[in-house]
Amino acid sequence: MKPLLKTAFALISGFLLIFIVLHTSGLLTQEDIVQIVKDSQQWPKLWVALIIIGLLTSDILIPVPGIVVVSLAGFLLGPFWGAFCGAVGLTLAGVCGYTLCRIYGYRMLHKIYKDEDTLQDMRETFHRHSVMVLLLSRAAPMFPEAASCLAGSTQMPFLKFLAAFATSCTIYSTIVAIAGSLSSSDDLTPAIIAYFCIMAVLWSGWALLSRQMKAKS
Repeated sequence: MKPLLKTAFALISGFLLIFIVLHTSGLLTQEDIVQIVKDSQQWPKLWVALIIIGLLTSDILIPVPGIVVVSLAGFLLGPFWGAFCGAVGLTLAGVCGYTLCRIYGYRMLHKIYKDEDTLQDMRETFHRHSVMVLLLSRAAPMFPEAASCLAGSTQMPFLKFLAAFATSCTIYSTIVAIAGSLSSSDDLTPAIIAYFCIMAVLWSGWALLSRQMKAKS
């Protein structure tokens, strides 16, 4: 379990470092990303949808405020298409992370953990709880990306990964987009309330999962 947690922490730290560098340097702040979405409302809705999907997909490399972008998608495109674009963009981000780590991740882990038994234990531990981890991954910022990378690195079957991760993204996007459709571009109060409700459910799920894992161990 410790190597798996160590790897997850390292991945989250890497994403956090990218966020700090971009934000402090002023190259691309989260405010810039939000403004891009707000400015796009003057364009045809197809372009708005493509911009939202593109921004959310790029979340695997640059920090995108997902709740704000998805809620604005609900406001600009309506709850259905906002949820659709949010789910597609967030899922594609995870697929990109999975694919990259499926190709390169295991070799990198092999250099860090040279003991084959340790790597096998990591794979078995993650695969045992992989579906629940992916379903609950939106409980913390940057953890969905880290979970996707772990799934690829440990060679989790792609269809199993896609089903679990896409389900998580779809549920999250649907709730946030509906709340966003009730908000405005300047007042995201309903979306924020929805976000905290989602977090309460997800953290409760993590508490139950942790209790179950301790009981089995």
